[in-house]
Amino acid sequence: MLQYPTHKYGLQMEWRSEMVAYSTDAAFEFFVVETLLEIQMNNQSVTTGTVGYMGWALASWLLSMPNAGWFDRVYGHGLAIAWPLAVILGVMGILSFMQSRSLDSIIFFGGAGLFWSMYTFAQQIVAGVNSEPRTYAGWYYLVWAVFFCYVWLGSFKAGLPRILFLLALWLTLLALAIGNWGGPQLFLVLGGYLGLLTAILAAITSAITVIMHGRVSEHPNGTV
Repeated sequence: MLQYPTHKYGLQMEWRSEMVAYSTDAAFEFFVVETLLEIQMNNQSVTTGTVGYMGWALASWLLSMPNAGWFDRVYGHGLAIAWPLAVILGVMGILSFMQSRSLDSIIFFGGAGLFWSMYTFAQQIVAGVNSEPRTYAGWYYLVWAVFFCYVWLGSFKAGLPRILFLLALWLTLLALAIGNWGGPQLFLVLGGYLGLLTAILAAITSAITVIMHGRVSEHPNGTV
């Protein structure tokens, strides 16, 4: 029988045991760190998703009611909220980009540009310095409709709420484009109601984001 030198192989086996123990501890620490980072990222994502889509909902609802025929124009609160929400959407877009949530960042950046430009246009109307033809506004809405249409085409793996939100959004803008090009008044009213639907879908997306986070991420075992 072969005799192994214990002074040599005993030390080697002890060294290997220490390495295994060290590797196990390192793997556990790595798992803990990754889990904490994931929880932190989920907390950040739920903030941007909840706030960003609720910003879309508020602005879309207030700006769509006049087109739907509920009011004759956009009043003070609708104008006052457009610019702050545009800024908030811009910030949420930056944060979403930093969190590698590309679709949300595109949606929020687009919303910031859309609502900021609408606010500026409304201010010009109030000041009486804007006299553009309606067909020009039609092209404005068409460009935005095309943009959100291809964003919608890239959202088919993002979940049903975002898909329906983007679908309603670009159809809203398309209806407003046709209405401003001289189409029947029905298209402007249709654009208003589609805008209200867009606002509802944005609010649902916002609510789902925070509710699912509270039920799954923070309390995975049903504990408080």
